[in-house]
This record gives sequence, C-alpha cells and structure tokens, in this order.
Amino acid sequence: MRLADASVASVLLVAVLIVCWPGLQADWGRDDYFQFAFARLLGSPWPLFLHDHFPVPGSVYRPLGFASMWLEARLFGVAYFPHAVCALALHAAVTLVLLALLRRFAVSPLPALAASLLFALHPLATGTALWWSARFDLLATLFVLLAMLAAQLHAKRPSRVALVATLLAALGAMLSKEIGLVVVPAVAMQWWLQGRSDPVRLRRAWRDSALLLLVAIAFLGWRAHVLGTAASGLTGTLALGDALLRGVAAWGRQVTGYLAFRADIGGAGFAAALLLLVTAVVVVARGRYRESIALAVAGACLLLVPAVLQAPVAAQNALPLRDDMSAVEVAMQSRLYYLGLAGVALVVAALLRRIGDMGPRARLAGAAAVLLPIVFWAMRSHEVSRAFADIARRNAEVAHEAADTMARMDVSGRACHVVFVGVPQPAEWGGFVSMDSVVKALSPDPERFAHCWIHADYPTWFHLMRAPVSVADSAPWRPLEIDGMTVPWLRVGDVEYAYLAARGEAAFANDPRVRLLAWDGRRFVDAAAGNPVGMHPSR
Repeated sequence: MRLADASVASVLLVAVLIVCWPGLQADWGRDDYFQFAFARLLGSPWPLFLHDHFPVPGSVYRPLGFASMWLEARLFGVAYFPHAVCALALHAAVTLVLLALLRRFAVSPLPALAASLLFALHPLATGTALWWSARFDLLATLFVLLAMLAAQLHAKRPSRVALVATLLAALGAMLSKEIGLVVVPAVAMQWWLQGRSDPVRLRRAWRDSALLLLVAIAFLGWRAHVLGTAASGLTGTLALGDALLRGVAAWGRQVTGYLAFRADIGGAGFAAALLLLVTAVVVVARGRYRESIALAVAGACLLLVPAVLQAPVAAQNALPLRDDMSAVEVAMQSRLYYLGLAGVALVVAALLRRIGDMGPRARLAGAAAVLLPIVFWAMRSHEVSRAFADIARRNAEVAHEAADTMARMDVSGRACHVVFVGVPQPAEWGGFVSMDSVVKALSPDPERFAHCWIHADYPTWFHLMRAPVSVADSAPWRPLEIDGMTVPWLRVGDVEYAYLAARGEAAFANDPRVRLLAWDGRRFVDAAAGNPVGMHPSR
C-alpha cells in the first residue's frame, strides 16, 4: 500500500506540473503589485498579526497569507518565476493533503487518485494557483484539509497530539483567510457522524468540537479587536445583512458555472447541482462505511458554507463566468470556489467508494464518469494556463517599463512627486493598479523609492510609504476627506498607507515640485522635454 500511495502521489504531482507549466511563464498583475510592494517594504511580518494591514481599513484579517508573501519576497526577490513555482507548489501540497485525507478515510488508491485529479486539474483550481494574489485561498484550503486529516487521526486513535494538531491547523486556516472558519462545521460533522453509535466517542466528539469552536471564537474576538469591527469594510455602504443576502445569492448563481466551467450554466443550475449533491450524500449514506458518510457530509460543508463566509466579497466583486472573459479574469474569480471544489472532490471520493460496492458494471460506469471530466478539464487547464501567461506578460510590459524608467531617475531629496500620464490600462487591471505599487513592487531597490509619492492621471487609492510620513510630505497633494472628515492613514510596522485626494492633470501640470512622465506608445518620456528619462536625446 505504501508503494501504491507513492505511485498515485507521483502521478498527481506530474499531472499538475504538466498541466500548469505554461502558467509559470506569466508575470505580475493587478492585486499582485500592491501586495508584493507591501511585502517588500515591510521590515518584519509580526506587525501583521497585531495591526490592521489591508488598504481598506476594517475589512480583512489575513496575517498568515501576507506573512507568506513577506517570506517569499525575502527569499526570491523580484523575479516572477520562483514566486509562481511557490504558488504552484502550494496547490500541489493541497492536492497531496487531499489525497492523504482520502486514504485516511480508507478510500482505495485509484478512487482517491481520481477524486484528487478532478480537483487538481480543474481549470478553477489551476487558475487559482496561477494567480499569485490568490495565496490566501491556497493556504486556507491547505490548513482546512490538514485539520481534517489530523481530526481523522484523532477519531481513529484519540491522542492529545492529534487534537492539538487539529486545533492548530484550524487556527492556521482562519489566519490565512476568514473562509477558514468552514473548518469548524466540517470537522465537527466529521467527528459526530463517526461517533454517533458509540456514547464514549460521541461525548468526545462534543467535547473536542467545543474546543474547536472556542478557537474560532478566540480568532473572531482577536480579529474584531485588531480591525475595530466584527464586520467587514468590504461591504461598502451596504449593511452587513444586505451584503450577506446579496453575496449568497450571487455565489449561488455563479458557483455551478465555475464548477462545470461552462458559461451557459446560470442560476437555475444551482438547484440542479444542489439536488445532485443531496442525492450523492443519500447514496453514500446507504452504504456500509460510516467513514464515507462523514467524508461526504464534510465535503458538502466545504462546498456550501463558503457561500456565507465569502458573501461580502461576492456581493461586491463576484462575476459570472462568461465566454468573453480572459484567462486572467477567470482566475481572479475562480479563487472564490477553490475550497468548494475540494469539497466536491471529497463527495466524489465517497461516492466512488460506494459505487465500488455495486459490482463490476457500476465500477466501470463510475470510472468512465470520472475519467472523461479529468481528461477534458486537464486539456482546458493547459489552455487556460498558456493564455494566462500570455495575457499577464503582455499586461506587465507597461509596468516593467515604468519601473525601469523610475530606476533611471534621480529621486534624492525629501520631496519626490512623480506623475505617470497616459498609462495604458489593461482590462484585467480595472483601474485598480497604482503606479506607486508597480514601481515599489518591481524596483530592484524599493527602499530607494520608499519616500516617493508616485501618482498617475487616474485615481491612486493609496500610497505605500516608509513610516513615519507626515501630511506636509505629501504637498502639494492633500489628505483624502470623506463627508468632511480626513481619512486617517494606516500604519503597519514601518509601512504606512497614505490616502490622498485626487487632483486633475491641469492642477499639477505646471507645478515645479512634480515630475511628469508621459507614455508615448512604447515608453515613458519626460513630459517637459519629450525625451526618454535618463537617456541622451539622440537615443
């Protein structure tokens, strides 16, 4: 069995590498710039656990995810490839833990491999792995599955070590992303269903579930203390109740399209998918394996509970899968359903185990029903991976040109204001990529620009500055005001998020304190002289 497990694990890793290899040739994009710039400027990861660290204050608390970015920035520098390899390695680790969990639930090697491949090679999963900023979902899913694995060890052979490992992994999931809270119902159902016929095991399940709930309450309490709110600023002007209702509705309309990876499946498909899920759980429950029932129900928790936990994000940003969406746009949306896809894999594995008891014909039909989607999705994932890389590289050209231009400039002195004019805005950027983050992310020496205020002729939502920084340093720009009140700047360790009011191009065009760099279609030139920055006019 050890040889069989090693063999299926090797097949799984090779398949992931082959399918996703083209995506490793991609480049930075959208949220990557600000998160990477923040990680590079941050001197230590410890303030992440003690302070609000997201540019929209009071919104999210994900210190472990940002800490992993900080570590990567120290290990790999600016080059994108090693960061992409690390993200893909995380996805591979998730699939291996998924495989180990299925084997711990006594699913045979081949059905366990099939279910793991369904997850690992799905375009939804590979797209999430390719987008560097989806790190939070990869880590949360990894720790959720690790918690379930440790919980299963504890269910079979109770020990303090296994219980502590379960609680620590659950905390790791929550600290990676709030969606990690799904671990509480998933593990609790896992323990209860396996211990329901034994009073001693059932009492232990209730006791251990209470400890798990206490961990979640402690996390939520600390999160509320750090953020100053138990809710989330991501809901914008929506009340939390409205955001939950709209978010759950949006998630339900869109999840089946991403799971089937078909743009023509709308909200009506959710009812059919839910009926199919219930049918699968009922079929598994009629079998003779108690572990399979627990596996299927826990998988259903991973699929459905995120609808509530992701509701604030889904209410504001979730988009349905469309044929005209680029591979990068699809990847940015896919992260919302990554953990749910792992839940689907658990249900499929439990169903395959049940089908295995029905005879040779049923096993053959089950194998065909799984093999065809694996092959189809692997081919689609390879195409998506290649398209993702092509689009990301093309979009990043202007970003690298901006960083190279700034590298040739003299930015010595206290005052440093640079405005990029006419920057091309790829559709995938959506106006949310600031040149401030671009330069500080891609510069070989971000400290050289840590005191610079880098603007564009479109809104810059925040500037990442070396702390401490004063309002006087931002002149001639003024601090941002909303409803007559100045928005306070947010300090995280030695980095400060500074929020400035937008200025029209005419207001700074003739200001001697401001350097203008204009895009001429190929590169940035000094708007005053019309020459490439730092180069002789003849060049």
